[in-house]
Formats: sequence, C-alpha cells, structure tokens
Amino acid sequence: MEGVQPLDENVGNAPGRRFLRNKLLLVASIIQGLGLLLCLTYICLHFYAQVPSQYPPIQSIRVRFTKCENENGFIITSPDTDGTMKVQNNSIIITCDGFYLISLKGYFSQNLSLRLLYRKGREPLFSLNMVKFVDSVTVAYLRFKDKVYLNVTTQNASCEDIQVNGGELILIHQNPGGFCVY
Repeated sequence: MEGVQPLDENVGNAPGRRFLRNKLLLVASIIQGLGLLLCLTYICLHFYAQVPSQYPPIQSIRVRFTKCENENGFIITSPDTDGTMKVQNNSIIITCDGFYLISLKGYFSQNLSLRLLYRKGREPLFSLNMVKFVDSVTVAYLRFKDKVYLNVTTQNASCEDIQVNGGELILIHQNPGGFCVY
C-alpha cells in the first residue's frame, strides 16, 4: 500500500473541513472590519467635536410694548437680555440680511390703526385698521440697517390714552450664515 496516504493527511484535505475553515475566516474578517469601522467612527466624532461652529448664533429678539407716547408711538422695551438683537431709539435694529419670522400680539383699550414698518418709503409689514387686538405672524426679508418699528394712529383719543395688554413683538432670523454686521 504504497499509494495510500496516512489517515491524518487525508482528513485535513476533506471538503467539509475546508468549508468550515473558510467560514471561520469570513466571520473573523467581518468582525475585524466592524472593529475598524467603529474605531474610524470614534476618531471622526472626536475630531468633529473639536471643530467650532461655523455660524453665529441665530438673531432674535422679544420686545414688549405697554404704553404709547404721542411723539414716539408705542414704547418698545426688551425685558430679557437673551436676545441677540438690540432696541435703539424705539426701533429694532436689523444686523443680518435674511428672512425673519415676525410675530405681533396685543390687546388695546380702544380701536386703533397699527402699522409695523421697517424702511422709510416701503410698504409696512403689517397694516391693520381699526382693531382692538392683534395676533399676526408673517415672514419678511429684511436687510442690514433696516429698523423695525410700530406706528399707531387713533380716531378720537390721544396715543397716551391707549392702554395695552400683552403687547409683544418677536423677530427671529430664519437663515443664519448670510451677510451680518455686529
């Protein structure tokens, strides 16, 4: 029996053993690949967390108007310092170009005409005639150096006689990253 190989050499070359060995190598390769992917994800997240934000904070302000003076109209005050926009000369100063969400709310002691303006010679953002309350929302494109302010007119009484309850004006910039001057 010179042509017959020993038993242990025959067993290693059997087709069933070869299939099992290939299957184990495939599973080990998949586990190594997943481990490598996990390591790369961890490294990328670590470096991404150290990159500073590319955009400035979103421009926003919430102001109240509670009393009216004949020469100035409604007096705008900003109760919180959280807003990134400023009130100057009874107007909200726009420092960034873009779309703004604008909300105007309030209840008045008598009927009045109310206009929300942003630039001289332009149509108002809101123009409401003979209303006793307002609850309006709009989106408008405003530019650097625009000034948002309220204009009020009454039929019978002076502006100082008007009582305001819950007067609130909110502006929120909708697309940060455009032209801004701080």
